Amino acid sequence: MAGKKDKAILVDTSLCTGCKACQLACKEWHNLPATEFEKVPGTYQNPADRSANTLMLMKFIEKYDRSTNTMEWLIWKNQCMHCTDAPCVAVCPSDALFTHADGFVGFQGDKCIGCSYCGKACPFDVPRYQGDALTGKKKMNKCDFCQDRVTNGQKPACVQTCPTNALELESWDVAVKQAHNRVAKIKDRYPNANVYGDKIMGGTHYIYVLTEKPEVYGLPKEPETNELIAFRRDVIKPATQLLMGATAVGFLANFITASATFNDRKITLDEPEKGGEGHE
Repeated sequence: MAGKKDKAILVDTSLCTGCKACQLACKEWHNLPATEFEKVPGTYQNPADRSANTLMLMKFIEKYDRSTNTMEWLIWKNQCMHCTDAPCVAVCPSDALFTHADGFVGFQGDKCIGCSYCGKACPFDVPRYQGDALTGKKKMNKCDFCQDRVTNGQKPACVQTCPTNALELESWDVAVKQAHNRVAKIKDRYPNANVYGDKIMGGTHYIYVLTEKPEVYGLPKEPETNELIAFRRDVIKPATQLLMGATAVGFLANFITASATFNDRKITLDEPEKGGEGHE
C-alpha cells in the first residue's frame, strides 16, 4: 500500500474549470513541441488523445440528463496514475521506469528501449510511443510527476499553475483524507461523488474527487493488468536484462580487442626496420 508520507496530487474535479493551464504548463516545463490542432466534434478537448508529446490531457465528457433536459461537462485530468503496485515498473527490463523514493513512478527516457511491455501491462492505457524516422526505433514517454521539480522542493508544473486550487500537492495520507472530506461536503450537490485512487493498484499517487462514478469518466472501477504480467515480470524481464548485459559485455570485449589490435599495429608501424640505421 502507498506510504503515508509519499507525495500525491489531489485532483478535485468539482473545482476544475477546464482552463487547460495545467496542460500548457506540462508542455512548457517538459519542452515538448506543440501538437497540430485536432478538432474533436462536440467537445473542447484538444488534442484528441495523449501522445509522446502530450503527457497529460484535460478530458471533456458530455453528460446529458434527460430528466431535466440539461447537459453538463465532466472534466478531468488524464495522465499516468502513478500506481504503488505499478505493473509497468514490474515488467520494464531496462529500469527506465522505477518507483521513486517519494512513491510515484519515475521515468528515465534515455534508458527506454521501446519494448512496449509497459503499454501492455498498464490498466489505464497510459504509455504512448514515438518512433525515430532515422533509426525506426520507438521510445515511450509519460508523466514523470515533474520529478526534477518535486525532488528540489517545488510543486509539479500542473499544480503550480492551477488557478482554482483544483490541484494540490500533499503527502499521500493527507491527500486521501482531504479527498474524503471534500466528497462529504459536495454529496448534496453531487450524489454520486466519490474518491478514486486510494483503494486501487496499492494506492495511486493521483487521488481524485469525482462528481460521478469512475465508469462515467472512462476510468476502470477495478483496474486489472494484463494476465501475462507475471510471466513478463518473472521470465521475460530477467531474460531481457541478461541479454542486455551480455550484449554490453560483448561490445566491451569487442572494444578491448579492437583497441589491443590497433595498439599492436601502431607499435609495429612505429618501430624502425631492422638494420635500418645507416641505410637510405
